[in-house]
Order: sequence, then structure tokens, then C-alpha cells
Amino acid sequence: MDWTKEELERHYVGKMKVVTIPVNVSFSGRQRILEMNELEDILRSADFIAQGECDCRKKFGKCVEPMDGCLSLNDEAREIVKATGSKQISLSEALESMRRTYEAGLVHMAYTFEGEDQVGQICSCCSCCCHSMSAALRFGYSDHVISSKFVASNDGEKCIDCGTCVERCQFGAREIIDGRLVYRGEKCFGCGLCAAMCPEEAIGMISRK
Repeated sequence: MDWTKEELERHYVGKMKVVTIPVNVSFSGRQRILEMNELEDILRSADFIAQGECDCRKKFGKCVEPMDGCLSLNDEAREIVKATGSKQISLSEALESMRRTYEAGLVHMAYTFEGEDQVGQICSCCSCCCHSMSAALRFGYSDHVISSKFVASNDGEKCIDCGTCVERCQFGAREIIDGRLVYRGEKCFGCGLCAAMCPEEAIGMISRK
């Protein structure tokens, strides 16, 4: 069971803009420090944050943990709390939820809906259940559905072809072929999950422009 092309076109494509929020990571020895500056700025600007379960993963059940990585903001959040009983949470609780979903390898997406200027929802997305990522990967809707400000860069001298980044990449940009890493930058959406876990610090994040 998966999203059909008709469902995606009717409900999502052209009705929302999705921006990948990169995980900015600095290293101190082997300690990973999550800065997530852009994500925190979006959350800090919100006057109301609500937390709910992921509808996509509830619908398809292909991966289930953690389920509470979907956040609604401002008026969108107030409406959802009234309609579904989702709970209002603090900024610190929201950031903790995002750190937890990051560790699980989910991609942070900021959704702006048709006719609105502000981000209304932040989701922790996977390629096996999420409507937006499914559209981009299965039907080539990336230009219409998802945009990103950054792209990963590889340092071939540092890379040891361990495959850690392959396991973290949701977009199929990385593959081990004949024991060597093959990186296809045109498939990268700049989420930063690969850079955060590279044991050799061989991956950086650079501006897409």
C-alpha cells in the first residue's frame, strides 16, 4: 500500500511548498552537537505549537517510531488542538522532539500551505510513508513539492567507504558499488543526516546556489 499518483496530485502537489530543514552539526571529538538553528528560529517565532502523531506513518505503518514528530504552528496548531485533541507543547519540548526524530534518521520538513506565507507545520518525514517524499522519489515531483537550500559535499580523501551515510540517506543519493561510495549530488536534498553521522567527518553542507 502506498500513495497513488492521483492522490498526490489531488491533495498535495501544487497545494503546498515543502522546505528541507538542514541539521547543522558541529563536532568536538566524537561528540555530536545539534545546532538546528533554522528549525529553532521557525519554532521560536511561533506563538502556539501543537504536537501530534504522524498521519502518514499511521496510515501505512511501514515505520512507526518515533510517531510524535509532527508539529503544527500558530493558527494551524490551534485548529488541530480543537479538532483532534493534540496537545500544546513548549519550545523546549518541540526541540527535544526534533532531536529525537533526527536521531531516528527522519528528515525535517517545513510545510507552507497554499495561500499562506508562514510555515504551518513541521514534520519528521520518511521515504516509505511520507506523501511529499514519496512524490519526489517515485514520480519526480521534487521541483514542485520539495526545495532545499543546501547540498552535501564529499571529501574523497577522508571517505573510507564505510556506508554509514548510505544508511542515513532517505533520497537515494548514496550507494556502495563494488566497495566504493557513489554519491549522486543531484538527488541530495540537503537534510544533513549523512554529515551528522559520518565517522570520518568527510561530508560537509554547502549552499545550493
